[in-house]
Amino acid sequence: MVTRRGLLGSTMAAGLATPALAQAPIRWNIGFVNATGSSYVETLRPSAARIAQATGGRLTIELYDTLVAGPEQPAAVRDGRLDGSFAVSPWLSAEAPYINFGHLPGLITDVARYQRMLDPLLREEMAKVWRDRYRSVQLATGVFEDQCIISRAPLRTVADFAGKKVRVHNTEAGALMQKIGAAPTPVPFGEIVPALQRGIVDLVMTSVGTAGGFGFHNVTKDFSTWRIGTIVPWSLVVNAQVWGRLPEALKPVVQAEFRKIEDEHFANHAPFSAAAIQRLVASGMNHYVAPEAELAKMFAPANVEAVFENWYQRCERAGNDGRALVRRIQAL
Repeated sequence: MVTRRGLLGSTMAAGLATPALAQAPIRWNIGFVNATGSSYVETLRPSAARIAQATGGRLTIELYDTLVAGPEQPAAVRDGRLDGSFAVSPWLSAEAPYINFGHLPGLITDVARYQRMLDPLLREEMAKVWRDRYRSVQLATGVFEDQCIISRAPLRTVADFAGKKVRVHNTEAGALMQKIGAAPTPVPFGEIVPALQRGIVDLVMTSVGTAGGFGFHNVTKDFSTWRIGTIVPWSLVVNAQVWGRLPEALKPVVQAEFRKIEDEHFANHAPFSAAAIQRLVASGMNHYVAPEAELAKMFAPANVEAVFENWYQRCERAGNDGRALVRRIQAL
């Protein structure tokens, strides 16, 4: 399990480095959020050891989830307080909403399709945001496993959302919930389980792996799939000056290893999600998959268009053309 003291990759590479190199390795302090049970954590957890091994111990990575709070990590990387971050896209909802295109309802609903779009378009669009706004270099990207809604009572129809207090993880999902009569309610990530248990919220949106890792089966018995916020990206970003100080010979080695990690992450998405759902069911939870008729109501044009328009306006205020990006995604 990822601990709050950090994950050290240096020890595994100690035997691979020469004595001279081992005396003064380059060290990066990288932030993350401890979303226990998620594919995000399962992907980043071995990365320190893999980079240490790939570089012969010349680069070591320490992973911390408490040096800087998750939503503050992008700014901390920009300002040099952190060397890097496994940054989660919802953290950028206020400053850089452009990067949250994956949250737009119905735009990209399949992770395999999202991966195919990365190198023709989306990887560079995200990299521009990190480069221009956060003075950072993007080394890898991924997505959380399938999303679900944990509920205190069964959700069977769109009408069941009306009046419910819901903890969402992104602004776009919050806008959609408002359109169908639910009330988005802010809850810190680390408090989502007690918030549901005590009735502070009625619904929690999270990933199926996180649902199991956080032990939601101990407080309720219902979770459902509604295809809301299907694509929740994360990116490994490193401060540009920190990256610039890395020896030129090491840069392609580090880039290649992180691309391998990324490719393995995407290849494991479907089986990871399926296994996480199976574990929730085995723990006694009931899984409901919303039928097409109810999804059509959820994603009715009147609901979806309002979410897109809100996102377009926020992108424009941040200096980005969201409409153009959506057109390019739809054209692929």
